[in-house]
Amino acid sequence: MQATVTTSFADDKDILAWAVTAMNKLGIIEGKGAKQFAPENKATGADAVIILLKMLVQKKK
Repeated sequence: MQATVTTSFADDKDILAWAVTAMNKLGIIEGKGAKQFAPENKATGADAVIILLKMLVQKKK
């Protein structure tokens, strides 16, 4: 069974766990500690900046 997420997007059933896994393997997203992803938690402004900076680093590779 493939995990999906619920969002406000009409095609949220197509958002697959592999996307989250891929971003984690690239080091773009990390958990909140204790090996938890905490998908229900809201991202802070600092979280967003860190993700964007990590994405820019990946783009330069």
